[in-house]
Amino acid sequence: MGSEHDLTRMGAALRLLRDRGFTDLPRKGATRRFEGPLPYARGSVRIRLEIDDWDFVEYPRIVLLEAPEDTPALLPHINAIGGFCYLAAGLAILDRYHPDHALAQCLDKAAEELNRLATDPQYRQGEFQSEFGASWNIGQIPMPWPILLGSIESQGRQVQGWLVGDAGQRSLAIGGKAEEIEGLCRARGWPAPATSASTCWIVRSDAMPTLPKTGLPRHLGEMFSWIRSWDRHAYGEIQRVLGERAYLAEPNLIVLLHTPAGWFGFMLELDEVKRKYYRRKPTFMRQSLHRQADTLAIQRLAAEEISSDFVHSRNLTYPSLKNRKITVIGCGAIGGYLVQALAKLGAGTGSGELVVVDPDLLGAENLGRHLLGFESFQLPKAQALKQLLQHQFPSSRVTAHPRSAYPLADLKGDLVIDATGEEAFSEAINFQRLSLPEDIRPPLLHVWLLGNGQCIQSLWQDTAKFACFRCLRRNDGTRAPRFEVLREQDQVKILGCHAFTPYAVSAPMSAAALAVDSIIDWLKSGAPSPRFRTRYAENHTSRQVKSQDLQPLAGCPACQAQS
Repeated sequence: MGSEHDLTRMGAALRLLRDRGFTDLPRKGATRRFEGPLPYARGSVRIRLEIDDWDFVEYPRIVLLEAPEDTPALLPHINAIGGFCYLAAGLAILDRYHPDHALAQCLDKAAEELNRLATDPQYRQGEFQSEFGASWNIGQIPMPWPILLGSIESQGRQVQGWLVGDAGQRSLAIGGKAEEIEGLCRARGWPAPATSASTCWIVRSDAMPTLPKTGLPRHLGEMFSWIRSWDRHAYGEIQRVLGERAYLAEPNLIVLLHTPAGWFGFMLELDEVKRKYYRRKPTFMRQSLHRQADTLAIQRLAAEEISSDFVHSRNLTYPSLKNRKITVIGCGAIGGYLVQALAKLGAGTGSGELVVVDPDLLGAENLGRHLLGFESFQLPKAQALKQLLQHQFPSSRVTAHPRSAYPLADLKGDLVIDATGEEAFSEAINFQRLSLPEDIRPPLLHVWLLGNGQCIQSLWQDTAKFACFRCLRRNDGTRAPRFEVLREQDQVKILGCHAFTPYAVSAPMSAAALAVDSIIDWLKSGAPSPRFRTRYAENHTSRQVKSQDLQPLAGCPACQAQS
């Protein structure tokens, strides 16, 4: 802060802190530090205020230097070294031009939050449960060991775990199938997982974990006591495992708990002599563990879900594309972005399949507007997209057909998408679909560009009640558009015997987004209305066409003749 105005503002901020009882501490690098009181209902606590961003893109940090009076050892939003998460990122915009107001806002919010945590047990419990993962994973010392959690059967009691990762940074990957873990390693460029796998025991609970009275468990006894306090059934399941011989075959006892708050677990290193001695009498080993429970240190396990079910549905409020067969014809600029989006929506997972069809190789002329880059140069587009998707989503089933879709052999499955942008082909596949018995016609989605990317359009065909693709052309011998969108014809460039329409990468990305939005509406309700959609670039000069459920064109030679 070098200007006169900046110095004035800084002076106001320092006066505010001084008035609130804060003293200036020695700087730590570029960080200004202050110490002072934070009042709440039961008095006040000493805090350290740390500011290294006077633009307030990052909130000032608050560290509690002492525990609030008469509170549990573990409080939500406060980590092991006193760091206080008093304001969720992005929740408030602090005024950089009035740093005194910004600091007052932060201190007042911190006091309000601390007061609720200290005086309201119900609020405390709710915050712990709603942010259980944060408390379990990063809130305390020692840090938990990371676990990558793949697909686990809903009723399974045992699952295998493999050490994965680079040397020096290993995680335990847990999944029902070795193929899933191997795919993860390939995608990350890690060495193949070890051939030997550890057994992990699964315990399920329908009850929310409650706030531990003495902090997060560090020993087996604390873990037993805590689990028993909120779910006796889950505690009993763990004791059942300890009464069986199987767990004694492993050097470590690994237990994963699935609760409404998410997955978490713990690991206990077993005494090698005892586990071999008690192999025939596991109940004796269980008794020994209970006798020493208060001295047996456990390792907390922090689970990060990587299963396809989690990855592809976590951000959705409607069903994903899991278990559906989706065929995309055309892997050009539109099709490339579209198939990636479909994979993110779960296409190719479960019993489903994502099929991509295109005869062309990726040329240098494609690179400026295609999802693929030089790593796929001169490779078949369909095959290259398959490789990319299986690298990004190893569990997805993708089938590539580097061939022409004509003669048509791909009109089957749950949805067929025509992303060719070639009107002659679109008319051919439209006719082919209408030639099928109505009860086996798959929904067909066309998507294309107009006016060098000025606008994009899509048409969803699912019932004879609404227009087919040919209905978009008049039936008066002129083949003029039913809706005159463009005021000017597309600019077309010709190189040798090859003609192409120039447009920027934003156009196919927008077209893919339009198609995806139709698919999302289909997933939500089964009725992707409006079936005919038009969107425009910001500075377009086109005529406005209303998105609508378009009625068939009278006398359409395709759908009306076939009906």
